[in-house]
Amino acid sequence: MSYQLALKFFQLAKDEGMMGQGFVWITAYGLTDIFNVVGYPALDVMEGVVGIEPYVQETAKLNKFRQRWCEKYRSENPGTSINESITSGLYAYDTVWAIALAAEKAGYVNSDFVLSETNNGSTDFNKISTSRAAKKFHAAFLEVNFTGITGQFVIQDMQFQLVSTTYKIINVVGHERRAVGFWTPGLNISRILEKKDDISTIVWPGGSEKTPRGWLLPVNKVLKIGVPGKSGFSSFIRSEDGIPKGFCIDIFEEVISKLPYKVPKHYVEFGNGKGESNGTYDELVYKVYLKEFDAVVGDITILANRSLYVDYTLPYTESGVRMLVPVWDRRQKTAWTFLEPLTADLWLRTGAFIVFTGFVVWFIEHRTNQEFRGPPATQIGSLFYFSFSTFVFAHRERIVNNLSRITVVVWLFVVLILQQSYTASLSSILTVEQLQPTVTNLDEVIRRGDYVGYLSDSFMPELLKRLKINETKMIAFSSPEEYNDALSTRKVAVIVDEIPYLKVFLSKYCHNYTMVGPTYKFDGFGYVSNISLTSLQLSVFSRAR
Repeated sequence: MSYQLALKFFQLAKDEGMMGQGFVWITAYGLTDIFNVVGYPALDVMEGVVGIEPYVQETAKLNKFRQRWCEKYRSENPGTSINESITSGLYAYDTVWAIALAAEKAGYVNSDFVLSETNNGSTDFNKISTSRAAKKFHAAFLEVNFTGITGQFVIQDMQFQLVSTTYKIINVVGHERRAVGFWTPGLNISRILEKKDDISTIVWPGGSEKTPRGWLLPVNKVLKIGVPGKSGFSSFIRSEDGIPKGFCIDIFEEVISKLPYKVPKHYVEFGNGKGESNGTYDELVYKVYLKEFDAVVGDITILANRSLYVDYTLPYTESGVRMLVPVWDRRQKTAWTFLEPLTADLWLRTGAFIVFTGFVVWFIEHRTNQEFRGPPATQIGSLFYFSFSTFVFAHRERIVNNLSRITVVVWLFVVLILQQSYTASLSSILTVEQLQPTVTNLDEVIRRGDYVGYLSDSFMPELLKRLKINETKMIAFSSPEEYNDALSTRKVAVIVDEIPYLKVFLSKYCHNYTMVGPTYKFDGFGYVSNISLTSLQLSVFSRAR
């Protein structure tokens, strides 16, 4: 473009809002000089533009040239402002010097044209070939090699070659040109010459320092994002003074903040402002298809039928549906709980061995040991007292026979093992609960005709119908508190819901309930967008993963 056409072009772009945030403009060297030629009008409409220009090293020769040029410009254009000499003008100056040097070297040559020996044309002009002077001048020009104000001037392979192929990166900031870095063959892009360093911060159109991505949304588009307007599982999504909060919002905001460009957005609640939704989640998702919302952020499950008319991001929660049921403690504590560690058969055998051991010891000892002799009643009393006292290691009778001692030692070893096992079992019974679910599968619920609970405004009714649950046996609930009340009062036998909701419920009511049964596969929660935002949502969540 010419400078005047480029100025008009950027003025129109600014009028159309294309010089604001989200846009990137990069100019080649042919337009980077526009700032020096046109001046303030170009700077006014090209805020944030990035351009490149060949780097010309500051030398004493270059400074003297600029001084002479300014003096000549003032004398020939009195009363006008002086712009800085452009880089292409410096190259033109060196080119004129090269031509002059080539002409001086070629000297005077008769400029008569040589007639061609062949004539394939129909006019006399076709007979004319190159002049002798042109051939000599051309040869001299190709041999020119001198140091000009832009550096070394040399012709190689019929092209002008810059000895220094360094380029300066220019950024228009605050109505002025600002050098933010350089490009060199060795260091590529760097802030300073001859040293690898990050370039200075670039201010892009609209005054943003965050690099725009250049994605194809309409100009000045602010995404209208719908959020569910319901109460209940507030840890996922809730409204605080009209501002959406919760896990789903936190994930979305965190991902958006990590993007290298700004995503303008505005949350709109799909509710009546009183914690009540304006419809089901299917209806909310369909609003995206109708383009009433650009996207939906919330606890929206990825379903095949919804994917027919909207797009989803990758899931960001655990997937699947399970049953929630109450549990009961299989071990009931009573006054006779102390008898439970040993079975009735073991209790009887233990008692029999106590009596048997006492009889054996009495039989061996009573002939020689005075403590085991006396009237029959006394001997029977000694037999039973000795037997039971050994059970708690409290016997006092003196034993004199070695066979009796062996019998007592073996029995005490058995008693020790029996006591330790009994103590451990009784401690377990009194301190550890053995919880068992009241229901283990849906077939049992269907067979008994029990009621089934589910989360309101969700897709659960369709799933329960496919699982052969009668529609009259379904009851909708909307909060963990309602789940707890319905299960504890036996209003429903089970709750069927997605695993993320059930985990939130169990974090508050973990002692009385558990998840059971098979896991019905679903894809988890994802954010919803319309077809035109596919590139945005894929970019967002590829970075999130």
